Amino acid sequence: MNILIIEIGGSHIECVHSMVHFLHLKKCTVHLACNQKLVSSLIELNKLSGLLALENEFSKASQINTFLKIRKYIKKNKIDTIVINTTEITLVRNLSFFLPAINCIGIVHNAKKLEKSFTFTRILSKKIKKFFVLGDYLLSKIQPDPVFKVASFFPIYFPKARQLKKTKPLSDFWVVIPGEAEQKRRDYVALIDAIKATDTLAPNIKFIFLGKYNLYHDIDEATKRSGWWSDRIISFDDYLDYDTFHSYIQQADIILPLLKTERDDFYGSSRISGSFNLGLGYKIPFLLPERYKENKDLTAYSIYYSDTNEIVPLIQQLQANPAWQTGIITAYEKGPFKNIDTLADKVYNFIAS
Repeated sequence: MNILIIEIGGSHIECVHSMVHFLHLKKCTVHLACNQKLVSSLIELNKLSGLLALENEFSKASQINTFLKIRKYIKKNKIDTIVINTTEITLVRNLSFFLPAINCIGIVHNAKKLEKSFTFTRILSKKIKKFFVLGDYLLSKIQPDPVFKVASFFPIYFPKARQLKKTKPLSDFWVVIPGEAEQKRRDYVALIDAIKATDTLAPNIKFIFLGKYNLYHDIDEATKRSGWWSDRIISFDDYLDYDTFHSYIQQADIILPLLKTERDDFYGSSRISGSFNLGLGYKIPFLLPERYKENKDLTAYSIYYSDTNEIVPLIQQLQANPAWQTGIITAYEKGPFKNIDTLADKVYNFIAS
């Protein structure tokens, strides 16, 4: 197959990494059309046969010019298959009118869009009839429109960091919380207050806020109250480059997505946190709210808590008694994520079907 991956929303580069790698393993010819700002994030350009850099922002007029560029690229390079990396954005709806009638697959980040969305069932379906959702759990939670074929896709391949920017001291226990420090999606305030309330927290336990730290009022007030900022919590004032981000992830002892324990209107049962793919990709344990036990993609690799106040005491127990890691290591060694080739086969076979 001669495949063009398209990302015009400027995000989800992690899905691009995995899709390029999976298709490269299957000896496909892989091209990429993406926003200019994503080009610097591409680690393995040697796996691409062609790259079309597009604008970062689109006016109504520039949209048409961009879509014509993409159509011209498809024709010139004899592309026979298209993979849309982020399907549920208005730009892709508009782009669909310019796409040729060839094999086209969309990656959907909000799985519910495949059930009742007018845009999907009435507009996108004219060009795209096959879709990936991000995991078996999301696939099990939807009843897609009968016109669609749907499969799961685990974007868990990450190019290795070219250089470890930070080396963990042997005695440290790193609890890594990936993503921008934002109270809307993660309960930072409750965690910081819990750290403050714990007098016996071992000094080698570090909470790493692995993303840009913005001074959101609630989080900032909590950190000022805590008095532990420099001792217990590592944060960053700006966005992290790929090597820095993945240096910390690779050395994490446990990933704490810090998802809210009550009903979560953002993720719910139709989206996943990007932390899940990072953990599965690097084979790192998770610390999750109990309500995530229903996500069987993660069960074998997770430890659960019922309330945010339980996080710090639980981490103290895990740090003091590392024997718990053995079962999770074994689960990863025997589980479905041990072999990237198998995941690549599944992706390729669905695209080719």
